Amino acid sequence: MTPEAAAQNLPAHPHANHANQANQINRRRLLLSAAGGIGALAVAGGARWWAGRDAEHGPRLWSTTAATGRVLLADGPRQGLYASGDDGTLHALDPRTGAVRWSRVVDSPTPETDGMGGRPSAMGDGAVYTAASTGLRALDAATGEVRWQVPVPEWAELPIGQEPLAAGGGGVFAVHGGALHAYDPATGTERWSTTSGAGGFLAADGDAVYTGGAGARAFDARTGEQRWVQETVPGVNSTPVVHRGAVLLTYPGGTATTTWVCSLEAATGRVRWQRMQRGASDRPLSAADGTVCFLSGTQLVGMDTETGEPRWTATVTLGLGRGQSSMLAANGTAYVGTNDDRLFAFDLATGSPRWQDAPDNLRSDAGYTHVSLAAAGSTVYRSSRTGLHALGTLT
Repeated sequence: MTPEAAAQNLPAHPHANHANQANQINRRRLLLSAAGGIGALAVAGGARWWAGRDAEHGPRLWSTTAATGRVLLADGPRQGLYASGDDGTLHALDPRTGAVRWSRVVDSPTPETDGMGGRPSAMGDGAVYTAASTGLRALDAATGEVRWQVPVPEWAELPIGQEPLAAGGGGVFAVHGGALHAYDPATGTERWSTTSGAGGFLAADGDAVYTGGAGARAFDARTGEQRWVQETVPGVNSTPVVHRGAVLLTYPGGTATTTWVCSLEAATGRVRWQRMQRGASDRPLSAADGTVCFLSGTQLVGMDTETGEPRWTATVTLGLGRGQSSMLAANGTAYVGTNDDRLFAFDLATGSPRWQDAPDNLRSDAGYTHVSLAAAGSTVYRSSRTGLHALGTLT
């Protein structure tokens, strides 16, 4: 009824009801069409859309329970997302939708302690390299078909951080039997091996491979020749990070509640700086944009990679479940994922909070939870026992 008709207690214009009905039908059609489009996208992506964005929810993109465990994000035109999970299956997913492209069973070399199935590493030449119980295996990244496999008789006691490494143009590297081995990425033929005290935590940059264990070492990726050794950093307990000409690593402090963060010159192994941090941590460091991040307990510290000087400190809530939190610095953001499916994002330059994401029902879980993070551009992928989730903005 129009205001004039209501004021005069007169019926509205005879065509008004027809117009209102038409508008309601059009709006209904628009809503149904939009809902259908979103539903089609969700079905096509094989993932469940997250609803209910509010202060407790971050910029959610998609979520799937089809894959869990360690995540690896590949670069380049054949980009893919890979998850090696508790069920012993390696899954390849579309990073934009969460749709599963292929799956392959890759049994773990240490199922009694690992529980994370196969071990995906850095991509190389369109392949994913895993440490299976029977040896080192190369899978085609597009199809999951086995390209080659090298028998490994001594995977026993493989640390969780010790996984194969694929270096751009250099080869595939793995530590087993007390030696560092290099393989041809196309055929699996062993190129060289060395027993020069190489530890099981691996990193690579250019034509060099860096190892951490009882000291830090650098090897020529092409020949296996040892370039340098730095024994003043004993008991390296996590994967080194190579960033802006430096090898960044951690080793235990003098007490059970302290950890040394150390920077070595990548070319020579010379100690650039060392800084003691409160808290014991065997979680890897992560560095981006000139800032290296260290996480222990509820404290996340950002340090200048050139000097080691602290830039900022942020507080992170401890998870309610069993298992350690995970941290990743990438593309101007520091992410922390907790064992109860919360994810925190901080500005990498200042440490100020950007957003956080929490499940609808926070609860403790009796099972031990491994949290794994990967990021590309403004998208971050978080994996845990409950599934694989994508947040941010698709690039």
